[in-house]
Amino acid sequence: MSFAAERTSIEARLSSNWTTTTIAWGNVDFDPPDNAAWVRLSILNGESSYRVLEEKKRHIGVIAIQIFVPKNQGTATARSYADTLAGIFEDQIFDDVICRAASLATVGQSSEWQQLNLTIPYWRDE
Repeated sequence: MSFAAERTSIEARLSSNWTTTTIAWGNVDFDPPDNAAWVRLSILNGESSYRVLEEKKRHIGVIAIQIFVPKNQGTATARSYADTLAGIFEDQIFDDVICRAASLATVGQSSEWQQLNLTIPYWRDE
């Protein structure tokens, strides 16, 4: 699986399983909706290494989903979204992408948004 195929696979999984909010995709123009939640997907590639016994190359990375909800409305909605998004990826295997346990971090408030970051480590062999 190539880097391009990895991206296609991860984006397709999110796109086909998440219809709750709009999604901001990498390097695509996006205007956040007025007073409505939205999410942003980023695929963060890590270090690759050779697996000598298996004669394969292992690529590791992190699926990062930023969750934005309007400020001053609490965190219940954002955390509910995080639970649903984690379920889409956590401990799942799809198209040779193997995901691990999700983690959630509170980023805080900006002028308009409350932000939480959901991260799911993954790996794939080539």
